[in-house]
Amino acid sequence: MMTALTIIHVVVSIALILVVLLQHGKQQGLSGAIAGGAETFFGKNKGRTIDAILKKFTAVVAILFIVSSVTFAAVAINTYNKANEATQTETQATEEGAPIEVSMDENGNMVDAEGNIVMTAEQLAEAEAEQNAAEGEEAPAEATETPAE
Repeated sequence: MMTALTIIHVVVSIALILVVLLQHGKQQGLSGAIAGGAETFFGKNKGRTIDAILKKFTAVVAILFIVSSVTFAAVAINTYNKANEATQTETQATEEGAPIEVSMDENGNMVDAEGNIVMTAEQLAEAEAEQNAAEGEEAPAEATETPAE
């Protein structure tokens, strides 16, 4: 969508530049003002001259340029908002404790899908030692609770 709008906007811009450059200037000197004014003022085909056609075409192309500019800006803002919303959703999911897929690298570190270290090998060893110690304390308590026959 953005590519198509960019192409349309560039084509309309080039057309507007060309149409403006094809028109004659208003200040052609005193002799041009007197002679040219007599021809266009008293001429029969005043609305059919090249300058009149270019003037109408300039107005049409200028309106197309304004419409394409506004449309291009609106689509760009909409695209930015959607991308920003997706980024915020991912950030919120990570902050809310959503499960993160992790794996082990060659050094024994726990890494996420993007390669960021979630837990180092030393931290992993400490956590396993704490877990084993906690399970070791609970095991005798469970053994004493077994009914005697």
